[in-house]
Amino acid sequence: MPNFKSTIVGICLAVSSLGLTAFSTLAAPITIPTGLNPGDQYRIAFVTSTIRDATSSNIADYNAFVTAAANKVSELAGLGTGWTAIGSTASIDARDNTNTNFTTSTGVGIYLLNDTKLADNNADLWDGNIDVPLSIDENGQNLVTVVWTGTSEFSGQPVDDFVLGGGGDPEEGDLITVVGNSGASSFGWAESSNLSNATTELHSFYAISGLLTVADTAVLAVFALGLAGLGFVRRRWR
Repeated sequence: MPNFKSTIVGICLAVSSLGLTAFSTLAAPITIPTGLNPGDQYRIAFVTSTIRDATSSNIADYNAFVTAAANKVSELAGLGTGWTAIGSTASIDARDNTNTNFTTSTGVGIYLLNDTKLADNNADLWDGNIDVPLSIDENGQNLVTVVWTGTSEFSGQPVDDFVLGGGGDPEEGDLITVVGNSGASSFGWAESSNLSNATTELHSFYAISGLLTVADTAVLAVFALGLAGLGFVRRRWR
């Protein structure tokens, strides 16, 4: 006859194990990379778990799309930064849209939401090889998928006419756009060998934050104590 106590303990351990597994799976995205110090500046990039077409020739539409994806996650919304799409239209290059133009700015380290570094700076982002695949979505989860870019990973500029909202075969009436593969870290992350029909296909986008600065925890602690003190004074005078 089974021991009742040991059975209960076994069930509790199983439930606890399941809870830990669920917690690790749903772990919050990491927005402050390990190893950075107060005052250090950095940026964050992710691939959207949401999808859409690439028919618009207005980069603002794609910037709004990735911003909406970021703002659905409280940790990202709380950063108070802007978000732009890593993509090119006929009127703007991806490197200019994202302020990663290595010919005008060195830039800072770019990180993913799982605490890994994507690139050292702007030049490293656009040299054809990134440190790791840009395969972490806004929730901090791995996502290997097709991504609209219209962009060459060797320059951050458009690929011929195959940009977001442009290119294609006039006779067919299709918009053929360059896509990348979020599972690639060398050739293919922004410019794979495939071209997709922007009119009929729905894919993800890459997003990158504005410039972020690691806060001084000592200053934050003093600020928190000040708020607590104000609350105490208000309670005393009620």
